[in-house]
Amino acid sequence: MTQFLESKTGVTGPVTVMKSYTVPTDEADHFTEVYEENARIMSAQPGFVRSRLHRPLTDGPETRFVHVADWASGTALDRATADPEWQASLRRMFDDPALHITSAPVGYRVVVELHPASE
Repeated sequence: MTQFLESKTGVTGPVTVMKSYTVPTDEADHFTEVYEENARIMSAQPGFVRSRLHRPLTDGPETRFVHVADWASGTALDRATADPEWQASLRRMFDDPALHITSAPVGYRVVVELHPASE
């Protein structure tokens, strides 16, 4: 089942988007390439801070990737997810017959943040 982030955050402050993607391990490298194309489109949007894709240290029959993206505001994320070029790229990724992706997108806001104590 294809799941898209329905982004109407209602948050004016910074937000972090976390998505998990699970693909068969033999499709993991192809997924990484397709994901990067999609992420590059988002990286050009106003309010984009950064995006990282994490892969487990070891793979099993399936590989679960975790995507973490930071946005300057929920408003910027809302505008970015409405971009037709990004929506088309996302559709291509989920409709790619060579990929069997499951995804669980969720938006978050920071509630606790810690930094090293200064000396």
